[in-house]
Amino acid sequence: MKNLNFLKLFLTTIFVTTTALFAGCVDDNDDTEAPRLEISPKTLVFNDEGFPVDGSQDYFEISANRKWTATILDDKTWVTLSKMEGSGSDKVQISIPEGITDEATVRIEISNRVGVLLTEDVTIRSGNVVPKVVIYNETFGTASQIDEQWPLVSEFTGWVKSGDGSTNVSYGYSGNVSLRQSGKLSSGYEGASSDAKLFFGTNSPAFIIKDITLQTDQTTLQLGFGASYSKSISSNNYDNEFKPESFHIYLSKDGTTWSDAIQYDFKKADDYWGYVTSNFTLKESSTTLYIKYTADIESGFAIDDITLSTGNGGQEIDLGTTDPTVSTTEASQINGTSATLGGSLVNMDIASTTEVGVEYIEYTGEVASINWDNATKAAATEKVTPWKVMITGLTADKQYAVRAYATTATGKIYGTIITFIATAPEPISIADLVTKIKATTTETPIDKDYVIQGIICGDPQSKNCSFGTLYLMTKGATTAGNAVTVYNTDIASGTYSLGDEIKVILRKENTKMQVYNSSPQVSGFDPAEIEKISSDNEVIPVETTVDQLLDFVCMPVTIKNVTIEQAGTWKQEENKSVTHKFKVNGADLTVYINKGAEIFKDKPFAAKTGSITGIAAAYKTDAQILPRNLDDVKDFEITGPTITNITPDKINFKAEGGSQTITVTTNQEIPNLSINTLNGILSAQLSGTTITVTANPNPSTDPVNQTLIISIAGGTPVEVPITVAGIGGADPIDKYTSIDAFLAANGTAIKVSKQILNIEGVEGTVEGLKFGTAALSGAFTTKAIGVSGDKTLTFYAAAWKGEPMTVYIKIENGGSVTGVTEISAKTNDLVAGTVTDTIELTEEYLCTFNITGLTEESTITIATDSECKGNVSINKKARGIMCGFKLK
Repeated sequence: MKNLNFLKLFLTTIFVTTTALFAGCVDDNDDTEAPRLEISPKTLVFNDEGFPVDGSQDYFEISANRKWTATILDDKTWVTLSKMEGSGSDKVQISIPEGITDEATVRIEISNRVGVLLTEDVTIRSGNVVPKVVIYNETFGTASQIDEQWPLVSEFTGWVKSGDGSTNVSYGYSGNVSLRQSGKLSSGYEGASSDAKLFFGTNSPAFIIKDITLQTDQTTLQLGFGASYSKSISSNNYDNEFKPESFHIYLSKDGTTWSDAIQYDFKKADDYWGYVTSNFTLKESSTTLYIKYTADIESGFAIDDITLSTGNGGQEIDLGTTDPTVSTTEASQINGTSATLGGSLVNMDIASTTEVGVEYIEYTGEVASINWDNATKAAATEKVTPWKVMITGLTADKQYAVRAYATTATGKIYGTIITFIATAPEPISIADLVTKIKATTTETPIDKDYVIQGIICGDPQSKNCSFGTLYLMTKGATTAGNAVTVYNTDIASGTYSLGDEIKVILRKENTKMQVYNSSPQVSGFDPAEIEKISSDNEVIPVETTVDQLLDFVCMPVTIKNVTIEQAGTWKQEENKSVTHKFKVNGADLTVYINKGAEIFKDKPFAAKTGSITGIAAAYKTDAQILPRNLDDVKDFEITGPTITNITPDKINFKAEGGSQTITVTTNQEIPNLSINTLNGILSAQLSGTTITVTANPNPSTDPVNQTLIISIAGGTPVEVPITVAGIGGADPIDKYTSIDAFLAANGTAIKVSKQILNIEGVEGTVEGLKFGTAALSGAFTTKAIGVSGDKTLTFYAAAWKGEPMTVYIKIENGGSVTGVTEISAKTNDLVAGTVTDTIELTEEYLCTFNITGLTEESTITIATDSECKGNVSINKKARGIMCGFKLK
């Protein structure tokens, strides 16, 4: 059902419709006056709870005389706009979730048929965001400035450096590093200059940016640049996948002593280019900064558009020490007779070494008494930093000491000594591990190294699970408590299949366990320690019932006698999850399709009864079933013509009538549709897969109710109820229209924000309120109500998914509540921070309070805490949405 949609996920179709309605306001044929675009304000600031800070607001206003479009730059998906396009002057509401610390840019453009005329940017800040100051930027000039083909860094003079700290910048290099205009130039990311680029050629190429000037308070920094990799692997065949492990960035305060390679994130922008971002914090302030780029693979990497700016910081970088040292890495992947050892360089280049590796020795007694002349030396197979060495031939349960080393022209440099015991992980059954997990209430480190073994009972290839998730069960298990969620976003789930038997080593130093959404889960382990034992093992689902789903969480189950009355499509939108409500003997069964499960996209299901198989799962405490693949829902496969979706599935008109459109979706490219004839004041016209329903004014006080029947040749018809309100009756929109006194702009709001809603059968949008946050209650107090006497207050309230909410009211300055003073709001699964569907506000959501003795000075407070204060910590939480306030 499509009834209520938050501003955070405002339907694009509504934006398009709105734009179409106003398209006549400004037309290119009347493009005679100078273009105008003004935005106010240009900066909006929110706190980490998603509310505007004092002095800011949650909307910006556009003053324009052309059509305009809004774009959220850099894929900042946490920002939601109430409108993405429009015409002339307008107001755009901003909505953001809780817990965001970031900065985003919204770009507004006006244009005509020729192209973009004017552009303005709006900055959105959330949380404790450091305002961005560009310290240094370089675009490597333009192609026209490259006087000769591929000039080396030393030969190039067309630098285009800018920024507060760029005045003294110069450049250095080693190997073959040149400026090029050939091949694929920068593209795909915001700010790509799409011209000359810096190319890392042969002879161990390195590029150095020298003498960037920093202010003493500029220690939290962000480095960003475009990056690409392209190398021929055969005739007309290129490898274009960027290789972060072979491209490194180092920092220095003097160009002599360098940090370890800094961490960075690479985000693909198009088929050839991506964007690198590194957030870091300098341990001590420095007045200068050097940046060095090196490439391990020759003639493959290129960069462009380097920007160093202030930011929120990240990885701590120490530029203070100068002596070259070696750091020994803690032993990892200890398996009784083997282990992974390693080290890294500090304040020295890998190029200054001839060999790196480790020395290790079994010992007893004191570490200080070890004779290292008897140690075993193991050189790293690749001279890189950091390095790893896999050691075998250890004796189980014996104690070992290890130190990393680097050989230079002046001798060996050793790292500190690390000790470990070659203990093999302890085997633990999945059932015993689940028992341990369920004994915890929060994310908890495991108590020792374990190894679990089981069968993958989900279908990783179909991706109907969260990214990085494997469902693992005891082989042949048929009883509850024999399955666990194995989660790590680095898992290459596509390499595993339903029926694979695997071993997973869970290390105590990095593995966490918790009950997450009612499911036992382990996370944080190293995906490299997953070992495939066998494939194609039989996985037999357990036959169960809806009320027992949560008992078998993470296990494959089959539920029989599942029914749905209307056909549909498992998944229609790309990268968007969806739930379907089926019935089993009157009980609800939620079927969940993950956003990544593209095999379900555009696959219709029939209105019938059958069996559904899938993984028993939960969202918070609500049971769901996740079909693993299309075979799990084969009983609902459509074999003939079927209507899969009707939008909307009911129509309500005001008494004065109007016109509304119904869109029909089927499983046929060209369906053979027909409709029945409506009569009296109602009529309908079919055109292709669109039906236009028209209602003339209703002259009666009684409503008019008729049913539109949509038929498809060879398939089952679908009924759409149509109602025209009677004169003087309650028009459908009226019961949802908030009176002005209850809008957030006209009262005092504490942890309450205005919420734009979309209601089925209501044209346009409706303003409502969101009360509370994840941990605090909300309260809203009206201004003086301006009426007197005895009144009834009604409104609709829906509690957040899985979170109980009680609604309280308080009257001040005259008046009191008689009878009911608090109401428990009905919880709705689709009222949540990530709404993916819409809901109907039925009478179950209606709150009614009787108020006597109101004066014109009376105020009404509505709250989700008994003190009606707002900002109160509620253990069981107290948030939800309210709308349709009426005082009568």
